[in-house]
Amino acid sequence: MGRDYRDAVVVVTGAGGGIGRALSVALASKGARLALVGRRAGPLEETAGLMTGARPLVLPCDVSDAEAVAGLRGRVEAGLGEIEVLVNNAGRGAYGPFEEVPLADHRAVVETNLMGVIHTTHRVLPSMLRRQRGQLVFVSSVLGELPSPDHAVYGATKFAVTGLGESLAHELRGTGVSVTVVEPGLVHSGFHEVSRTPMKRFGQVPSKSSEEAAAEVLRAMERQRRLHVADRWVGLAIRMRRLAPRSFGRVFGVVWGRMRRR
Repeated sequence: MGRDYRDAVVVVTGAGGGIGRALSVALASKGARLALVGRRAGPLEETAGLMTGARPLVLPCDVSDAEAVAGLRGRVEAGLGEIEVLVNNAGRGAYGPFEEVPLADHRAVVETNLMGVIHTTHRVLPSMLRRQRGQLVFVSSVLGELPSPDHAVYGATKFAVTGLGESLAHELRGTGVSVTVVEPGLVHSGFHEVSRTPMKRFGQVPSKSSEEAAAEVLRAMERQRRLHVADRWVGLAIRMRRLAPRSFGRVFGVVWGRMRRR
């Protein structure tokens, strides 16, 4: 029997599309009381329109903006009550050779994927510690553990998110606050358009729909798993990399080299 989210106050960042939207809809079906966070109101309203039951709280907010995030907890508490679960899902990418991607794009990836997670967690965690209960969820990526060409800064931020989540899991042990880190693989969503990831990549590596990826995240949340890799074969590759990094690096380099030439 996993965690019950009925009547739990849950904040989902990046709820305007992709995994965030699908996860929000799934949580709503479980009876959660949701606060949908994202940069634009329009997509958040579209997510809200897909839900049944109690209307979620729609909160436009750019998580990369520390001042905007400063007032987020108060807005949620005023509308729904104290936050019991924070899902750090908001993210962005910038595909391409490192030196060809504009520096402003690299900075935006870091500010959203890493600083955004730090901003929201830093604001929400104190109230969880005071109540001695809560759950922090970090939606990372397999590219944080399998660094790949053309995703250098994105992979670096996801490596950092996984490290942050795992560090907090140790730091918060015994406090009543649990931590779950989930590493999805390639997902069919609007994300590839923003990051400019070419569609051919979806034919080269295994991928899932947003709904499938969200189901994996929810399953890990319910089971309160500390670290969950959402793809079995990728999980095997990650274990191989840890056990035999030099050998894996040679094989991985050949595979990615062939993919980039296609």
